[in-house]
Amino acid sequence: MRYAIVSDIHANFPAWKTVLTDIADMKADKIICLGDVVGYGSQPVEVLESVYRVVNVTLMGNHDAAVCGKLDPDTFSPRAKDAVLRHREQLAQPGIDWLSRLPLMLTAPGFRCAHGDFSDPAAFHYIIKPEHALPSWQATGEQLLFVGHSHMPGIYVVGASGKPHFIEPCDFQLEDGKRYIVNPGSVGYPRVGDCRSSYCLYDDATQTLVFRQLPFDDDLYRQSLRDAGLEDDPWLGRQASRRFLPRVREQLSFAKPSPARQSPQNPGSSAPDRSRTPRKRLFTLATLLLCAVAVASLVAFTAGRTASARPAPAISVPEFDLPAVAAYPLVPPDKNLLPALPAALNPDGRLAGWRYAFEDRNRQDFGTGLRDASVTLLIRNTGTCRMVLESPCIALAGTSLPALRLRGRVYKPEPFSGTVFCQLLTYTSEPDGSLKQGRSENYELRTARRKSATPRADRDVRIRLARNVTHVRFRIEAAFDGTLEIAQPYLAGDTKGEPK
Repeated sequence: MRYAIVSDIHANFPAWKTVLTDIADMKADKIICLGDVVGYGSQPVEVLESVYRVVNVTLMGNHDAAVCGKLDPDTFSPRAKDAVLRHREQLAQPGIDWLSRLPLMLTAPGFRCAHGDFSDPAAFHYIIKPEHALPSWQATGEQLLFVGHSHMPGIYVVGASGKPHFIEPCDFQLEDGKRYIVNPGSVGYPRVGDCRSSYCLYDDATQTLVFRQLPFDDDLYRQSLRDAGLEDDPWLGRQASRRFLPRVREQLSFAKPSPARQSPQNPGSSAPDRSRTPRKRLFTLATLLLCAVAVASLVAFTAGRTASARPAPAISVPEFDLPAVAAYPLVPPDKNLLPALPAALNPDGRLAGWRYAFEDRNRQDFGTGLRDASVTLLIRNTGTCRMVLESPCIALAGTSLPALRLRGRVYKPEPFSGTVFCQLLTYTSEPDGSLKQGRSENYELRTARRKSATPRADRDVRIRLARNVTHVRFRIEAAFDGTLEIAQPYLAGDTKGEPK
């Protein structure tokens, strides 16, 4: 029997449809949902109806319990509580009743399932750290357990040593003498990693487990949130920025004009209505004249603005990747591996030493500034737009660095709305000399909760490097409305470990 184990759909219908398509393609025999069908998202009715129709066993999650009245939503975060109350209003009574009857646990041949910890399923305790897995193993006898709730895909394993440890999502086969707790990740609210919908397949005949992680239509999901009057989540902004495709041509319409818009003189159109009175014809003529004047004024105003505005930078500048920079030798050992932000743009309006991309050149502009005697990069958006700024690849050959220290700082003068992330991309060298992208470390730059003249966001992290990493790249991605001021970022070798 091949089981598809899904969890934490959270009313994200586009993501759920993507996973359902993959489950059908992978020929799963049964679907088990570990709970949290509702909560957070914008389409609880559509998701709940689909789950009811095609999922063999659905367990109760904490958001399901709150929506049906079995859990107090006051214990939730404000965003989660608002979703619970909204979903209660959207669901008909049969849907509420079905949620209230969902079981907390499933015992199947050779494995067991719950939404959270097994020691007290109704309490919905999280399993995040390896030591959190111990009470569940003590409360059960099965070799294999499935849990959701944390949205963190991965495997908790304990063997003869009795010391549990965590393994990132990977395909594996059960081994004698070991016990496992598997979290399939979240279908509709993937807050970690590269923010893909995640689920897993378990084959009880071969005792093998496969993780499936899929991109879904985040633009469609974001539109559903907007239609419901909801804001994007930070993870969704990060996902959209990473999947951003810059526009290479202006938008054109290739649709034929509808018959209703064709001129009466065009072949195949209806004959003009000669029964209209002279007064009606005069009114129509006056209306058309006013519209023509308004359009001409708008064109003249737009042309004036375009002529007076400074030239907007091109998308993906330069079009080619920048040459890699060698980190070796590290003199001094804590030298900044990133290029300096230039004090001014080049005469052609470009930023030297960096590669960048903008979503809409008509609504985005940038330049350089100065804050605390240091150069900064100013990006101004009129309306919410996306941007990417990235360094050249940095070759680590000869450095033997175990970790890097990354520091980022941005300023967000009011009014500002949106998300900003700094990232470290890692690469490994292929036999043919090409680079293969590996893990991406993402850190949101959130405004500190303190009073200041200009809101500021900082991040200072130590990032351990895998032994096979040969190159790294620094990147800032943002989607915002307003002005963003980026201070000189810092990336250097770190051999001293975490600060105490």
